Amino acid sequence: MHCLTRRAGLRLGLALALFVPALPAAADFKLALVDRQRALISSDKGKEAEKTLTQLQDKKKKELEPRSNACKKIQEDTESQKFVMSDDALQEKAIEYQRCGRDLERDVQAAKDELVVAQQKLLAPIAKKLEEVVTGIGKEKSFDLILDRSTPGVLYSPEALDVTDLVIKRLNGN
Repeated sequence: MHCLTRRAGLRLGLALALFVPALPAAADFKLALVDRQRALISSDKGKEAEKTLTQLQDKKKKELEPRSNACKKIQEDTESQKFVMSDDALQEKAIEYQRCGRDLERDVQAAKDELVVAQQKLLAPIAKKLEEVVTGIGKEKSFDLILDRSTPGVLYSPEALDVTDLVIKRLNGN
């Protein structure tokens, strides 16, 4: 235990020794924050991409709905007729229901994968443009560092540091 305390003290001392000389330079340090997620989905192209993704998602739901209903019907028929069916017929219906559920689950996963690919395809060019805009703003305004506000490392920041609205305007070409 004593060894751990000693190590922690040495680390703290080393960190302070490295930090103290940088204090005068910190006064000139310019920092800004951007909420990348908000910038992506609030930009005109981001809204278009989200609309396209929603349409694709609705299309996939409509395609899978009849299959889901067919599986439910098999289960309902089995439940309603289980007392009049033979054991072999009941077992056959159970196998049919399992097969239907397995096929439906596979198709649902394929649809999800397709949506992820479409999302990446639609958002990649916007994200690249966002990076260019943020870099341009950083150079133009002489920021030393621009952080993503939506990352877990940013616990607090004053609104004055947030340049997300400026990024959205530039993304939209204004």
